[in-house]
Amino acid sequence: MKQKGILPALVLSLILTSPMNWASDNWRNQVVIQPLAEVVIELSQSFAAEVISPNQTALSSEINARIKHIQPRPGEFVKSGQRLIELDCGDQQLQLERLQAQQQQTQASLSLAQLQVTRFESLQARDLSSRSQLDEAQTQVQQLQAQQQLLNTEQRIAQRQIQRCQIYAPFDGVVLQQNVGLGQWVSIGTPLLDLLQTKAAEIETQVPFSWLHNAQSTSRPADLYAIFRAQGIEEQQVKLLRQAPNIEPRGRSVKLWFSAETELPIGLSGQITLTQSRPYLPASIIVQRDQDLGVFVVDGEQLQFRILDQAQEGRPYLLPADWPTDLQIVTQGQQRLKRE
Repeated sequence: MKQKGILPALVLSLILTSPMNWASDNWRNQVVIQPLAEVVIELSQSFAAEVISPNQTALSSEINARIKHIQPRPGEFVKSGQRLIELDCGDQQLQLERLQAQQQQTQASLSLAQLQVTRFESLQARDLSSRSQLDEAQTQVQQLQAQQQLLNTEQRIAQRQIQRCQIYAPFDGVVLQQNVGLGQWVSIGTPLLDLLQTKAAEIETQVPFSWLHNAQSTSRPADLYAIFRAQGIEEQQVKLLRQAPNIEPRGRSVKLWFSAETELPIGLSGQITLTQSRPYLPASIIVQRDQDLGVFVVDGEQLQFRILDQAQEGRPYLLPADWPTDLQIVTQGQQRLKRE
């Protein structure tokens, strides 16, 4: 009884383990075939990421003056264009008034000089004055015009100095630190407030150069599908803003920056999951025949071994662009098939 049971089992074992020739249709019952669209995979990988501010600015004084007014305190939010600090600009205002008085005086002298030029021109036409008198009057007009232009420039400088007495927020943000106090004398360049921009936040991550190089060899960086995940928020798709042109020498990595549709808190840590846009053939269906790596496919009614150029054992392979999505792929049992 035992000997009769051994022989059928041995024959079945030989059938299952022996390479099959596809000249007959026996291979159909020993393999699993799936459409290409069901076989391909996407390559994804996650990387640590952090929400950062696009700007952290130390607002400084552009003039020498005394602090007259400080509006926000550390921790308070400010709007773009909001006045933050007012400096005492009494001296600058007096300087502007002095220049305006000089301007009026110069204008009066210029008007008189122009009248003299007109008078000398009339006299010169009747040979009642010398040419030198007319030339001297014209030179006087030119000198006064140049002086007037100089005063105009000095007035604009004085007005700019007065404008610098009011320090406004360059963006929406939060005050991190107040470096001066009310009534304090400050010089040009003295730090006044530290301001952190809270809008238009960016998500920063670092990606190994080898992974990014492989991804970019098959698609553009902008084609990478990116998802940001962090504790306390819903996962959301993010958009690539830019890529650093250099490689970090220590970690051999490249920095990427992304933007999200919703406002994210500065300093939030999470993960960016990047998915390459091109599909891949999984390594599990790739087999080696002779010196070639490839996959078995069914094209019409014929079983074929398609060679994958430059494929590496144990690694997914970029799907050739000309393979139809309805192509039938052998996904199980291909190890027992022979290459014809």
